[in-house]
Amino acid sequence: MIKQLKRVELPEDLCWWFHPDFNSIDPMLDNNEERGYTPEEWEQLQVNGNIDISIDTSVDLEEIDSNANGEWKGYTPTPPIPEHFLIASFDTERWDYAVLWWAKERLPVSVQQSLKEVS
Repeated sequence: MIKQLKRVELPEDLCWWFHPDFNSIDPMLDNNEERGYTPEEWEQLQVNGNIDISIDTSVDLEEIDSNANGEWKGYTPTPPIPEHFLIASFDTERWDYAVLWWAKERLPVSVQQSLKEVS
């Protein structure tokens, strides 16, 4: 298991892309059910990668894939803040927008504790 999920170079086509190390942090990897994460699994995913994940659903799929052919070649999403890096990008069958998962490295626990003491 990895201790820190890191930024990677993005492929040319981001349609249904996941970070190459995603499976090593995913608590649902061996789960064959088609369902979303429970709150506990979602937190475990973030703990496993030492990241905080933000979900962006503000991108209109028509802007990326106007032909609806499942290719996002040339699409380069902009992170919400410079510290974020992309770990997943996909569309859904029910919605007409892209889903982007942005990650930010968590501060080490010792730094988090120091910040709490200061505030």
